[in-house]
Amino acid sequence: MTISIHTLTMSVLAVQARIEELQDRISRAADPELSWLEEDLLAYSKAQTELKRMYVQEQQRSDNLVPYEELFE
Repeated sequence: MTISIHTLTMSVLAVQARIEELQDRISRAADPELSWLEEDLLAYSKAQTELKRMYVQEQQRSDNLVPYEELFE
């Protein structure tokens, strides 16, 4: 499966935004909500790891992609 670097970049940014949202909600959540919020956070964290690996691989093949960490600045 291949996706464009633009789609990959947007996916990285969207997943990061969702992780930040979930972390914020977890910090304010009541106990009954915590379990499903933490499960969601784990799923998004796994996706983030895979997307990062894909982005870094593409970055190594290209001269014009910013480093992964700079995507969030």
